Amino acid sequence: MSMKSFGYYKNNIDSILESCYGNKKLFKENFHVLMGALKLSKPFREFFTVYNEVEQRKFKNKEELTEYINESIYYLRPKIKSIKGVCNILERVFGKRKNIIKENNNNIYSHLDYLIYKKGVRNITKRLDIKNNLIESVINKKSSKNLGTKLKPEVLAYTLSENYNKEFKSLSKEDKQVLSEILTIKDQNVNKQFESTRKTILTKINKLVKESKEENLKAKLTETKNVVLKMNSDKLSILRLKQLGKDLN
Repeated sequence: MSMKSFGYYKNNIDSILESCYGNKKLFKENFHVLMGALKLSKPFREFFTVYNEVEQRKFKNKEELTEYINESIYYLRPKIKSIKGVCNILERVFGKRKNIIKENNNNIYSHLDYLIYKKGVRNITKRLDIKNNLIESVINKKSSKNLGTKLKPEVLAYTLSENYNKEFKSLSKEDKQVLSEILTIKDQNVNKQFESTRKTILTKINKLVKESKEENLKAKLTETKNVVLKMNSDKLSILRLKQLGKDLN
């Protein structure tokens, strides 16, 4: 599966959060799924932050904005390949939410995409034009539409990244260690680690089902087992299995 430019993923995340904002239960569910994906990649969060900043931050003048854009391009370009894993996970997340994703052409995102992803001498003139257009659109941008809740759509996505930062800081030393270990798993070892962790969890569940005399508990454990069996092999699933393992102890 070929990886698309970051603006595609950012647009879809914005759309999911905006579409389900009026439904508290659905919003909470999608919010935590997307936050779970953000946990898996620091470079992805850095892309996320830059796109949010350019879209929302009030820059003093064109010079400050230009410097910010130039530094962002220089910083993010080497990280393009490192966000592929989480982008693949998000493709599956989006696939299950096609009914709430609306196509949206965000010029700020598309301009940033071009500046970050397009390299080479032949693109210099167009990159300069794109950068000038981006600077003008950001400096002269109008207030975004409201959702009828006094909350701008892009603020929802910003809240996502802000909540990740707060949540990570509140993690225990043990949880941070587990998260760090999962993030450093090499792509070629993900499937092996996933299957090993899942096997351990299924063994625990089977043991608890066998030992339990409470029918309600057995039913819940069986339901959990079915969820585990349907999990995809990726880092997010490994994290969920690790957290489940702690709950089962």
